Amino acid sequence: MKLAPSTVALLLAVCGAGTFGHPAASWAQPGGADAPAAEAATEDADAAEVATRPPPTSTTSTPCDRSTCACATSCSRRARAAAVATQLFSTKISLRLTWTSARFQGVSRAAIRLDGASVYDDTDGAIAGDDGVRFEGYVAPGRHRITYRVEAAGKDDDRFTTAAETTIVVEAVAGRDLVVAARAHDGGDISYAWQRDQRGSYRVGIDVDVASRARPEAAAQRSAAVPTRLPRRPDAVAALR
Repeated sequence: MKLAPSTVALLLAVCGAGTFGHPAASWAQPGGADAPAAEAATEDADAAEVATRPPPTSTTSTPCDRSTCACATSCSRRARAAAVATQLFSTKISLRLTWTSARFQGVSRAAIRLDGASVYDDTDGAIAGDDGVRFEGYVAPGRHRITYRVEAAGKDDDRFTTAAETTIVVEAVAGRDLVVAARAHDGGDISYAWQRDQRGSYRVGIDVDVASRARPEAAAQRSAAVPTRLPRRPDAVAALR
């Protein structure tokens, strides 16, 4: 029986789609009868590739120790802050304060403020004992305001008290040391003269000296950088004559 071309095409389409629950016939698949063998070989190759593939790396991070992380973060922040401070605050400042009238007047309080912040406050009369450094630290280059205040009372008669305060402005130079030395005094005699004839005087004041100095290590580096003039060799001198 001869079938029409359209009928043949319909049967091929139905058999190739597996409409009846069976795989399509080998003749209806591309490649003909050799297609199942090629498909099996492909499946074996895929299985071998999967077997030899390394296991996937876990993306789960290791549990973090909060104390360790907090310490590392704090240290990192301190290191950055120290680096910034080193660049910004490059001038070392030393503040000295001494009392030169300790024979007749005792110091009840001495205080120093730097740019409005209290950097020294003493009520034991330490400034009458030595000419020591009362504060030392680093500041940014530029102008800074320093205030000295000294309160004292007469040793012979503590009813006579004084309070001297002075404010100065200094200039900090980058990379150099700034030394500010203050000497407070009261050259008056009222604390002991008043008892004799009810007369006396106050001579209260605070004198300040300011100096910008090169740092010792910087001076040493500059000295090392200056080339030393070598003496001429005798034979070289003779050859020039």
